[in-house]
Amino acid sequence: MFQDIFSFTEKGKIFNDIILNIATLAKKKKITKLIGIEARGFIFAAAAAFKNKIGFVPIRKKNKLPGKVYKKKYKLEYGFDEIEIQKDSILKKDNVLIIDDLIATGGTAIASAKLIEKFHTKKPEFFFVIDLYNLGGSKKLIDLNYNVTSLMKTLG
Repeated sequence: MFQDIFSFTEKGKIFNDIILNIATLAKKKKITKLIGIEARGFIFAAAAAFKNKIGFVPIRKKNKLPGKVYKKKYKLEYGFDEIEIQKDSILKKDNVLIIDDLIATGGTAIASAKLIEKFHTKKPEFFFVIDLYNLGGSKKLIDLNYNVTSLMKTLG
């Protein structure tokens, strides 16, 4: 079943509540950069970064970012994909929160964590609006000692 986050973003109160949840968590954890995973993670990460007056950094599919990038190839159920982040976007002293609209099997999230590790920062944390918990992605992240926050858990 497809989970539609746009039913959340089109309702001002719900969208605002989601952004406030992310902004509050970021403030509590002393986050200095919010990382949005392409493409729906951009919506939430950019808005929360604006709210907290901190930086927003995108993680994008391959060949979409200018300049020098770090790359991470990862396995999908039906093949492989690759994501990238700009090499000069995060400093060693940054404390980052990776944001996406939902987590399913965890492949993109784990690949994102591996990209962030290339910056030698503190271990990143994760925020998902929806956790499709029966698909096991959040459990994989937790088993790898990542902190995971999600607003809603549902079947995928």
